[in-house]
Amino acid sequence: MFCTLQRPLALLAALLIALSGPCLHAQTPITEEPNYKPTLTFDVATIRLSPPPDASFHVSVSSPPHSSRFEATNLPMKTLLQIAYGFDAPVVGASDWVANTFYDIKARSDDATDARLAKLTDNEVRLEKRNAIRVLLADRLGLKTHLETRNTAIYNLVVAKGGVKMQPVPAPPPPADGEAPPPPPPADVQAHGSRHGLEFVGSNAPLRAITGALSSMVEAPVVDKTNLTGTYNYTLQFGRDWSARDPDSWPSIFTAVQEQLGLKLEPEHESVPNLVIDHITKPTEN
Repeated sequence: MFCTLQRPLALLAALLIALSGPCLHAQTPITEEPNYKPTLTFDVATIRLSPPPDASFHVSVSSPPHSSRFEATNLPMKTLLQIAYGFDAPVVGASDWVANTFYDIKARSDDATDARLAKLTDNEVRLEKRNAIRVLLADRLGLKTHLETRNTAIYNLVVAKGGVKMQPVPAPPPPADGEAPPPPPPADVQAHGSRHGLEFVGSNAPLRAITGALSSMVEAPVVDKTNLTGTYNYTLQFGRDWSARDPDSWPSIFTAVQEQLGLKLEPEHESVPNLVIDHITKPTEN
């Protein structure tokens, strides 16, 4: 599945919005399985510096289920780190280039590996793909990290007074006797920049995708405390740095979340794991 941002406005912020939602693991978070040891690595991988952004700038990530293939266009390494280690842990200690230098990435294994992945559970495949990306980062960028619990600003996402304003997606009809239930429709989010700010249009989005998107915008973990279990369609329009002087700028993300989604971001400080970057170098061209 793909996520795309058109126009080079607040590239990193909007990119993180798109990627934190549907592209990887949005429908179901990765669950650690102590008795399962992933071994997947990429047989072939290229990492190339992206061309300078222009008016046709776009961001995309493709990671098909039950396939070893991983491809990305105009991706900063910070986002690849978050794909590999999770969007819930703030990334600290990294140089500026990790967030503001963009790369094109293509990686895959062989057909036999894809056949093996096809026999695994969805969660096992996610563990395998995450392992392959972590190995790629270690081999090509010399990445060394550790998790460190720090007192960190977080936000609890709760239902605002007045109730949810997002549009719930109806549940599919039950399957006929003997038939397997159809897979859920893929989540999708698109980010669009304008002089008024940034707009997301989300469809089939579980709360996991929404909290991930909000987390990347407020640059802090967002914890789902809504108790909502469905999927939703929504539009969220909020101002950004570039729209601050526009008299028609959209409201802050905090106001927009409450007025447009019927949710609320409540600040709190809590001890949470941080991904500390001990060492990382720019990838060499290949």
